[in-house]
Amino acid sequence: MDSQFFPVSLAELDAHMEIQPLKGGEVIRLADRAQRPSGDAGRLRGNEVSNGVTIVAHKSRAHPKNGVLLYRVTYKNRSMVYATDIEQKPGGWPDVIEFARGTDLLIHDAQYLTKEYFSRSEPRKGWGHSTVERAVETAQKAGAKRLLLFHHEPTHDDAAIRQIEKYARRILPIAAAAYEGLKIDLLR
Repeated sequence: MDSQFFPVSLAELDAHMEIQPLKGGEVIRLADRAQRPSGDAGRLRGNEVSNGVTIVAHKSRAHPKNGVLLYRVTYKNRSMVYATDIEQKPGGWPDVIEFARGTDLLIHDAQYLTKEYFSRSEPRKGWGHSTVERAVETAQKAGAKRLLLFHHEPTHDDAAIRQIEKYARRILPIAAAAYEGLKIDLLR
């Protein structure tokens, strides 16, 4: 959200914001509107019960620099795990697999094909992004109900992304490639 990358400043956003650093292990509960205590922005504290959204942050070593935060969002007994800037290792990171266990939707970094990742001319190993194959492997091991591949390589055009999606679906039929404007309703 730095001004050099994002054209709108935080002050211009029409929202109540509470910005706090996360280290991993935090549980954030947002109450449904009808449940919000007066004067509160919707955040529940402590062990209060929420029928709203629960967000769990998990710190993993699955990025070669300083690790990465993953998020599991749960609402009405449905869950989604968001795993960006994650570089899976062969067999997957056990903590990531366990964090995504049984999720309804795993949104996973899948920037490269294996041939790009290990390219002799421009290897991408150590850049902090996964391959399509590692994303699929993680979804399989976690028992995710759906896999959404995202964080596409900028040099891949729409036709390449369609081919990647077909390739991933041959291995794991629940896989799909993310695209701008995609909406997924997990409550249906």
